Amino acid sequence: MIAPEEIGRRLQSTILGRKIYSFEVIDSTNSYAKSLDDERAPHGTIVIAEEQTHGRGRQGRRWDSERGKNLLFSVVFRTPFIHDRARILPFLAALAAADAVEQLSRCKVECKWPNDLLIEKKKFAGMLIEAEAQSDSVTSVTLGVGINVNQTEFSDELKAKVTSLRLAGGNEIDRIGLLCRFLEELERRLIQLNRFSTDLVLEEWKRRTTMLGTLITLTEKRGRISGRAIDVAPNGALVFEESGGARREVFAGDVTLG
Repeated sequence: MIAPEEIGRRLQSTILGRKIYSFEVIDSTNSYAKSLDDERAPHGTIVIAEEQTHGRGRQGRRWDSERGKNLLFSVVFRTPFIHDRARILPFLAALAAADAVEQLSRCKVECKWPNDLLIEKKKFAGMLIEAEAQSDSVTSVTLGVGINVNQTEFSDELKAKVTSLRLAGGNEIDRIGLLCRFLEELERRLIQLNRFSTDLVLEEWKRRTTMLGTLITLTEKRGRISGRAIDVAPNGALVFEESGGARREVFAGDVTLG
């Protein structure tokens, strides 16, 4: 089990990760984090586990991870966000993760809307944002993060589409070091988010993606449709152009490149 004491000894952030819940096995770090009140889980609390029995990704999908090989954790945000800034949080977290990975590995990271991270077109990390809102503001956000770090074997169904830092870079990665670097980068970017326009975050994210301007398949509740990814709007939505030329903003859905 990843020891909170070891994280605390190495972590250089001011707020994020200053309270940590660590588990060998848990159903879901996001579910546990959301069950905690403000007193037990103040702003910046981390919930981390070696294994999740009901880990989930976007659209209710199961997130599979080999025990003790990867990073599975959630971060609790209590500071109120206005809705537009809360929508930027996935992009902010993706950039923090990309920076942390590139600082500690030989891998070049690409971002994919809405919250996936790729290495050579294969997914190695994903994020799940769950928010609670009151009136015109988001009062609490739980950010779930799954990063394939040192796992080297995946199911036949997944191995053509996913990878890990160990597979992509050839070296075993210090998981605690990566977690600490991510939290430090995320905290630094959160401070910037409070000082500067969200446009700066989106522009940086766009520089880390190759999907804009390319053909994609978008899967929504109403089905699958092919078209072109045009841009990311200031509110975080994907600007999608259908084959007939009509454009619309998409707030939720899965994207397949090509």
